[in-house]
Amino acid sequence: MRHFIIPIFVPHLGCPHQCIFCNQRSISGVSNPTTTPNLLEKTVKLYLKTWGKKEGFKTQIAFYGGSFTGLDLKIQESLLSKAHDFINRGEVSSIRISTRPDYIDSEIVCLLKDYGVDTIELGVQSMADRVLMLSRRGHTSSDVEMAVETIKGYDLELGLQIMPGLPGDTPDLIINTVDKIIKMRPDFVRIYPTLVIKDTPLEELYLIGSFLPMTLDEAVTICKKALLRFKVADIPVVRLGLQSTPELERQGTILAGPYHPSFRHLVESAIFFDMAMRLIEKSSVCDERLVFRVRPEEYSYFCGQKNENIAKLKERYSVGYIQVIREMGIKKGSLELITGSSVSYIESRELVH
Repeated sequence: MRHFIIPIFVPHLGCPHQCIFCNQRSISGVSNPTTTPNLLEKTVKLYLKTWGKKEGFKTQIAFYGGSFTGLDLKIQESLLSKAHDFINRGEVSSIRISTRPDYIDSEIVCLLKDYGVDTIELGVQSMADRVLMLSRRGHTSSDVEMAVETIKGYDLELGLQIMPGLPGDTPDLIINTVDKIIKMRPDFVRIYPTLVIKDTPLEELYLIGSFLPMTLDEAVTICKKALLRFKVADIPVVRLGLQSTPELERQGTILAGPYHPSFRHLVESAIFFDMAMRLIEKSSVCDERLVFRVRPEEYSYFCGQKNENIAKLKERYSVGYIQVIREMGIKKGSLELITGSSVSYIESRELVH
């Protein structure tokens, strides 16, 4: 079931310190966190009044931006109690929270479940201990594994967030993190390539030349490999790249790094370009006209931004014309190439090696 999220931002609240990459006020676009039951009630009522109940969606109140389980226990309970009132009235289905792996234990998970929390997201960032240490996370990969085991023991929905490109990270370490995440079998994943945000410790390292972020092309390449692995494992990637906000888009907020407002589109398009090349080369096509078939919702992925994929394929294979047919019967994540009386077919999972 799809989710309709009512976001409640608590930027930096509950965090024991500032991680090297973090400025939650810039990322979330929220300067004044919601820390009282009254503010929470006003926010939720406004969303419900504006959007109403959405058929086919599971409505959740979601606490984002800080480490919810690091808040003072009285504050946690006051916010959860007010959120739970909406569940009791049938206006909201459940609650989700975001927190740190080292702020999870059986006692706190039991409390969360009692108040109607059924989704917990953990900021994992990396499964390489050296990367975690250099990023000043304050926890280890073992903390992640223990937190995941605890949450799974209570049969709650689990989301894990990773950040490729942190200090000390390498392509091999990133893929190793992905593979370890897959073994933990979360219900969904978010991938946020590391950016240099103003007013963060990472900004200082960047300005003195001690940290070099990934380029956009490097981030697309490594996230393409990560996304393909998650697709093969049937683990949904619900977010790829930071969501655009007015604060994030404001000049001077992002100092460096692979930011693009349509980052996921770039990654998905790169996958379809690889599939197209594989089909062409496997079929030994010499025609000046190529015909592809793709699902309607993936048509723009195949074409690429500003038809970049089409242009690159034409140039690479000296093709004069490329036709793209939108066909509902094509399996999601796959592509067909029609040549004469034959049809070649490929699925994205075949690109994983």
